[in-house]
Amino acid sequence: MQMRAVWALGAAVALAAGAWWWRGHVQQGEATAGGPGGAFDWNRPAPTSAGHPAASAQRSPLRSAAAVHDRLYRHGSFQGTQPDGDWIVGPDGHLKPDIALRRRFEHYMLGQGEVTLDELRLLVADESRRDRGDAVSAEVLEMWDKYMRLRNYAWKYQVVIADRGTWMPAFDEQKTVRRQILGPQWAEAFYRDEEDYFVDFMARQEGRAEAPRDPGEPVIQAAPGKDAAALFEERKKAYGEAAAARLAQADAEWADWERRLAGAKRKWAEVQADVGLTPPLRKAEMDRYVEANFKREEFLRVQSLLNLP
Repeated sequence: MQMRAVWALGAAVALAAGAWWWRGHVQQGEATAGGPGGAFDWNRPAPTSAGHPAASAQRSPLRSAAAVHDRLYRHGSFQGTQPDGDWIVGPDGHLKPDIALRRRFEHYMLGQGEVTLDELRLLVADESRRDRGDAVSAEVLEMWDKYMRLRNYAWKYQVVIADRGTWMPAFDEQKTVRRQILGPQWAEAFYRDEEDYFVDFMARQEGRAEAPRDPGEPVIQAAPGKDAAALFEERKKAYGEAAAARLAQADAEWADWERRLAGAKRKWAEVQADVGLTPPLRKAEMDRYVEANFKREEFLRVQSLLNLP
């Protein structure tokens, strides 16, 4: 219980500061303090040559976007992966504020060390231009530059996990600066879920909301005949609205999977019972059915569960 409480505390502060990736490190006991007293600078990027004239003067010439892509995706740590996130365009033809852009930026930021930050910017420019055209690419680069400025911002207040008195000053400063640098719409798109999570967590800590359930308890599950609206409200009360929405989506996806799998079982039984079909024809018939009703990444799972040829 004590360890779960400590983890929940650290995760809440981390999420509020915009470092969602830190949560996994805490779960594995890998988080370390960033300085005396356990202070963390959540938005600080990995060290680069930026801001160090001597290092900048000695750095190699920039590689082309194609060379950067080749270095990361053919010979580097991105091999076999696809970029997370997206550059979403709204009905007006302009870049739409969405957390998907932040996820795309953070995906590329993982390449630091293999390529430089300036080279990553070239890659962002090249891929966004190819996907969305020059005008949207220019907007993407504008947001990239603002996001890098935010990541490099010299924060006045630091989060010290052991000192709750540091949490709200750091949170308020970061919330304000995010809107100053990114603009209100983009700051909301990038950070609203994390900020809401933190506010909810603090309300619970200060006794303004029902105490959270023990993280070790089973998740509140859907059940036959259970009202969906009542289930959502129960989960919302226990975990918060965002988590309740994610659980509802997971329930819907699971129900859809079970429905499609049950249909495939019936189809396979019918095909096997058809004496007019040879084994190759049975296989072809099921292949067509599976392709029409399942995603490509689900094919192997369906084949294994139904023992298809």
